[in-house]
Amino acid sequence: MTDFHRPHILIVSDDLELSQFLQSGLMVAGFWTSIVASALQTLEIFRLRTFDLMLVDALLEGLGARELVQRLRSEVEPGGQPRTDIPIVLIAGSEHEIDAEQAADMGASGVIYAPIEIEELALELFSRVREWREAHPDRPWADALAQRKA
Repeated sequence: MTDFHRPHILIVSDDLELSQFLQSGLMVAGFWTSIVASALQTLEIFRLRTFDLMLVDALLEGLGARELVQRLRSEVEPGGQPRTDIPIVLIAGSEHEIDAEQAADMGASGVIYAPIEIEELALELFSRVREWREAHPDRPWADALAQRKA
């Protein structure tokens, strides 16, 4: 029997209504969630900890989703590892905001378009986490890693 882990998702959006919708729905679906309202805050958080997956609003103000994802995927030091290699999924209203090819080019793992059904979103996110975990079986879950650092 395998242990059940609640993946911890970081939701990055300055749209309060979207953040609250995602947070409440995904918690009921079996995820832990944290919300951050800006790209700069997200970059700071990743200096301290990681998550099992990120959901990023494609219309994020300020630094923006594109720059955030590119910075998270960039190498910390030349020839080194990226800041994070966890799945990053963009949330968009339509393909006019960003299409799947553009998302992949900037380093995102995929795009989910509105309207968002929590049940379908949860299945997609569990699938992405499972695929990532299978590719990285020796990496600890985000919350287990955070507890070790505390």
